[in-house]
Amino acid sequence: MANWRPQPSEQEIESKAALEELRGPAEKENQTQQTQQSSEHEVESKAAIEELMSAAEKETEKLPGGLTEAQEEALYNEGAIPRPGFTQEEMEAEPFLALLDEAGIAQPPDGFEDVEVETAPRPTPVATHKFPLPQLPLPPHSHLKQRYHPVLDQLTNLMMRDGKKSLAQRNMAMVLNFLRTSPPPIINPKYPLLPNAPPPAHLPLNPVLYLTLAVDSVAPLVQIRRIAGGAGGGRPLELPQPLRVRQRRRAAFQWILDVVNKKPSKGSGRTQFAHRLSEEIIAVVEGRSPVWEKRLALHKLGTASRANLTAKPVKGGK
Repeated sequence: MANWRPQPSEQEIESKAALEELRGPAEKENQTQQTQQSSEHEVESKAAIEELMSAAEKETEKLPGGLTEAQEEALYNEGAIPRPGFTQEEMEAEPFLALLDEAGIAQPPDGFEDVEVETAPRPTPVATHKFPLPQLPLPPHSHLKQRYHPVLDQLTNLMMRDGKKSLAQRNMAMVLNFLRTSPPPIINPKYPLLPNAPPPAHLPLNPVLYLTLAVDSVAPLVQIRRIAGGAGGGRPLELPQPLRVRQRRRAAFQWILDVVNKKPSKGSGRTQFAHRLSEEIIAVVEGRSPVWEKRLALHKLGTASRANLTAKPVKGGK
């Protein structure tokens, strides 16, 4: 008897059925109106994004100068901006020619232009795909999950701490947003950027190019390898050694992060680190960062220690 419940009468059942019949068309109309409104909002947002992209493309077309797609691809992969019509061998030799100019050597040594550089064939892009298909067989150092930009992927991994890559990706996105909304930089002729760099007005329109140009412009070309006791009397033998593109970018971005970490805090919040990092990148482009002095000192030491390349290390170190 405790579980007994009164049964609804026939009138109550008929009234409920009538209410459901009345509510059915109204609910369907509300759902259709909501779907129509959401579709209209999506169409409007897509149209707004397309208008912004087309406006940005028009602005870049109006500005004089700028890089071609081939020059941007060479900057991201090789760390240098070739002149139009440059060959692959000339592009690879250009950073070392710039180092010779900094050292005071006007002409390269005899036989330097006759050096043949073997380069691996690159896959040709396919116009029918969004991204070019890989060329088979795959090269030995290929990576099947390269979804992001190579420069952004490397710099994001350098920013990561304690394995929190999502936090590093969020900071990188905010850095790119700060660079995109910043005014065009004022270039200091004492600290020039890479040769054939685009005009300053182009940089905020392409924040990835902005970041890559800042890092590659301040990146060192050599590192100093020290052989303990190799110079005799317990002194180390210092030997200059050239760096690859990823090594140069790692050294430059590590210098930038060291300067950012030493700066005093301007407040709190999730955008604080990204704001300081973007300000330091703008300072690098404008020649106000102390990172330029580190690069100059390292290149001077490499120029002074190049005489040790033909020296034989002293055995025993004494």
